[in-house]
Amino acid sequence: MKEKIVKKIEIKQSETIKGKKLKKNAFQERLAKEELAAYKANRIAATDPEYKGKTKLQVKMSGVLLALLGAIMGAYATVSIMIPSGLTYGGITGLARMVQNYTGWNYSLTYYAFTFVITILVWIMLGLKEVKKILLLSVAYPGFMLLFELLDTKLLESNDTFLAAVFCGVAFGVSNGLTFKAGFSSGGTDSLAKIIKFKRLPHIGINDITFVINTAIVVVSAVVFGINVMLYTIITMYISMKVGEMVMFGLTDKLIELNIITEIPDDLKDYIINEIGRGLTSSRITGEYTGEMKKQLKVICSPREGFLIKRFLAERDPQSFVSVFRVNSVWGVGRGFSDIREIDN
Repeated sequence: MKEKIVKKIEIKQSETIKGKKLKKNAFQERLAKEELAAYKANRIAATDPEYKGKTKLQVKMSGVLLALLGAIMGAYATVSIMIPSGLTYGGITGLARMVQNYTGWNYSLTYYAFTFVITILVWIMLGLKEVKKILLLSVAYPGFMLLFELLDTKLLESNDTFLAAVFCGVAFGVSNGLTFKAGFSSGGTDSLAKIIKFKRLPHIGINDITFVINTAIVVVSAVVFGINVMLYTIITMYISMKVGEMVMFGLTDKLIELNIITEIPDDLKDYIINEIGRGLTSSRITGEYTGEMKKQLKVICSPREGFLIKRFLAERDPQSFVSVFRVNSVWGVGRGFSDIREIDN
């Protein structure tokens, strides 16, 4: 009798253990299926031709329209505010103004000539891929200026130079912010800076080269138009920079920290160091969910530079994981950083 009871207990325990194992296996199978489904969903999300309910064509067209809107605003500010007020600006705009001042040539056609030359240089030096980024605005921007010249538009009734400088700065800022946000370039001094960097000064960042070119144009404008106009130009460019950042990133801090996990850490590292001109650090991390080890990159940069990094990753590795933190202040040596010996305001 005892043996029968023991046997029954053993059978019951065995069935219980088997049941638990079956449940465990079923749970593991379900978990594995869920993980596979999530993986497939992530892959589809990364490569899907639709983005937030829009096809690639729709996304591209919305970017083109945004860039054209920016071009219209910039062209209107140039023809209707800047030129009638006797002001100037940096970049190709400033070069065209100086040529116009000495020759009397039509401003828009002069601008067209400069953009045409730059487009040809970019094609020869950097290839067709870079030309595609600047072609739209190289054609549209001066085209809109010609249109506003024919319409003979003028915004300000009085000759208030300071007001004109402020409004120019706001309009140029919105224009630059919209075109940059749309992923296009006007083909100005930033394209020249790229050529100089990749052909002559690979160790210097594009932003630094662009700054030097624009500074040189502004300084020369003091000789051509006078010191007062140069000072007004500095005001316009400063307002333009700040408004452009607001359009692209909202009312955010001047520095952000990016923590990046990507499948292309080496490519991203080269891009950040060589093209953006920022330093960065890396560390080995382990994903506890997958148990996989990866390299994490950390960089502190401006919001504009963060936007460039985001665009780079969106094109090369859309499955990247990036966390963004606002940075109040950084003490150290670097662009936008505070000297550690100084007192923060």
